[in-house]
Amino acid sequence: VTLDSFAMDPRFTDEAKVFAQLFTSLQSSSNALTPESLRTFFEDLCAKANEKLIGTFNGNLQEKHVMTNSADIPINVYTPTNVNKDKLVVYFHGGAWIYGSRRTHQTIVNLLADATKSIWISVEYRLAPEYKYPIWYNDACDVTQYIIENKESFGVDRTAKVGVAGDSAGAMISTSVCQTVKDIDFQILVYGWYDFTCATPSFKEFTNQQYFVKPELVDWTIKNAFNDGFNINDSRISVFRNTSLEKLPPTLLIVAELDPIRDDSYTYKELLDKAGVKNKLVLIKGVLHRFFPLPGVYPKACAQAIDAIREFMSSIS
Repeated sequence: VTLDSFAMDPRFTDEAKVFAQLFTSLQSSSNALTPESLRTFFEDLCAKANEKLIGTFNGNLQEKHVMTNSADIPINVYTPTNVNKDKLVVYFHGGAWIYGSRRTHQTIVNLLADATKSIWISVEYRLAPEYKYPIWYNDACDVTQYIIENKESFGVDRTAKVGVAGDSAGAMISTSVCQTVKDIDFQILVYGWYDFTCATPSFKEFTNQQYFVKPELVDWTIKNAFNDGFNINDSRISVFRNTSLEKLPPTLLIVAELDPIRDDSYTYKELLDKAGVKNKLVLIKGVLHRFFPLPGVYPKACAQAIDAIREFMSSIS
């Protein structure tokens, strides 16, 4: 993909244009699409985009491990200066269940901890294709359950509210965890993918390469993250199929305007409304999928999202 190969969507913000330039500058035409090449590319993208912000967290960053039934899962615990001890958030990074890490998302998570003055825990769940569904899903459920049961050991009060959050695949993981793990008090979902039929209008609108999430990449993701013949109607992962949405906690949905999976969030909001679940949707205009972990190139868009998250969390009592 080169910037000269398409007429850029006039809705692109200046920040989206900078992202597009950075993205294309880091691409290598010689690299075949593999999990390893995608992981390296995304690590480089986040490091380059956020280089001026990395290491600027003023609070305490501590690495810990959670032993589940089948794995030792690393986590990062972000405790900001002057922390309030009434809320804790468990964060699942995006990356199509295949790439991304605590490192790629460290900047946005420490900004969220600072902004909300609450403890955020970033989870290094195991990735596909080495660990396909339901392994990464079980990791997320097990770690969340452990944190809820031992929340005081992470620095919050016994009565503290515990929420889950994530972007893209991490948003899907978050809301899936909410369906399985009890005593989750809120969820923050940033441009999540909630249905695998890919039938919404936005999937048809944003097929051009300038949006960087082409149908071929979507197909490749499903092939690598799930076993052959997986059930697309499995309500644990296709949450539109959940018939008990009324049990879900208050929800914040943050949406990127120029995103193939944009309409999944609108459909999910409609379902939550029908189920009587308190929710709010915030649209970030003129930006692309993947903007959230890149505050270095999307400062205004990320500030808008962070403000919405801070306001939403302050409403949880």
